[in-house]
Amino acid sequence: MVTVGTMALATLPTPLYPAYARAFHLDTTGITVLFAVFATGAIGGLSVTRSRISTRWPVRSRIIAAALLGIIAAVLLALVPGVAAFALGRLLSGVGVGVAAASAVTFVTESARASGRHVRLWTVLTPGLAMTGLALGPATAGLLVGTGALPRWGLYIAVAGFLGLSAAMLPAHDDSAGAGAPTSEEARGHPTCTAPHSTSPRPARWPHRLGACTAFAVTGLFGALTPHLLSDGHRTPTVTEVGVLAALPFIAGAFGATALSARVQWALPLLITGLVLVTASTVTVSGSAVGTPLFAGGALAAGAGAGSVFSWSLRSSLRAATLDRRAVAATDAFVWAYLGLAVPVVAVGTLIGVVQTAAVLGGITVLVSVAGAALVWRGGLVSSQ
Repeated sequence: MVTVGTMALATLPTPLYPAYARAFHLDTTGITVLFAVFATGAIGGLSVTRSRISTRWPVRSRIIAAALLGIIAAVLLALVPGVAAFALGRLLSGVGVGVAAASAVTFVTESARASGRHVRLWTVLTPGLAMTGLALGPATAGLLVGTGALPRWGLYIAVAGFLGLSAAMLPAHDDSAGAGAPTSEEARGHPTCTAPHSTSPRPARWPHRLGACTAFAVTGLFGALTPHLLSDGHRTPTVTEVGVLAALPFIAGAFGATALSARVQWALPLLITGLVLVTASTVTVSGSAVGTPLFAGGALAAGAGAGSVFSWSLRSSLRAATLDRRAVAATDAFVWAYLGLAVPVVAVGTLIGVVQTAAVLGGITVLVSVAGAALVWRGGLVSSQ
């Protein structure tokens, strides 16, 4: 539940970005930079959590640390005005997400050491749960703030309370150490894997990294730019509309990561189709009722494809690594995913200021198509199950 809460906090501001833009006097570039601050924090959290010192911590301790970071971030976002406080809150929120994601990876890899029977199930559920949490953020903000049920500050305080309650409900005893901690077999000098030093060539990591990067680059467009993309289609969307529509790609991502995990051959067509539909939604005639359905359909298709690709990347990373290196391999996939979340969206936000949105989205569609072709050709995206 802590992981879901930290993920929800990550996307909670999405439907509120127009209000922040007015308050902070920011353009689309400024908004995407603030969004990227979160991703930078997530990369930092992942990197710190995989360090030699922190991997000695029990998983429970790491999850509590992630919850505390999320609570501090939520309080900052709720009660401290100004762009600097907002940026700091987003940074701490990102660090909490990184720590929580790494803890989920540790749980999967520790399960692999104990028994291989449930590993595939958890490697499918882990990205699905992450996408579910990301979907709850904009949906909750849109429905509660947009309808006036809660003020903006009250929403963040409610999330802080949820994180505190989730941390308090964690089991009081947890013997599992981090993925880097030595097991009893390792302590006696015996490897946990029968062939950790295989003589076969080391599998290439770039397909897994490229897949994770591409998947989160697509979802980042919706997480940061949904209000702009909707208004660019000659509409003035409400907070509720933005929240619901921004949640769609993540809801579809959870579906893609679970139901389509064994049908990854559908991922690339879904990604491209979704981006084409979203691009078309930004050039609809003013007053047309077609724009919103086009955007919604594109968000669903792109989200499902992104979820499937990310699930494939995580599973491929685990499958390619030896048992004692699976936590490192999976964390590496998450790091590249958040790089994809941070860098492209800032470039898109900057370009939108000088180039038509449809042209920028068309360029993104071409880049995603090229990345997908590389994954099919060299990464086995279609054939991997």
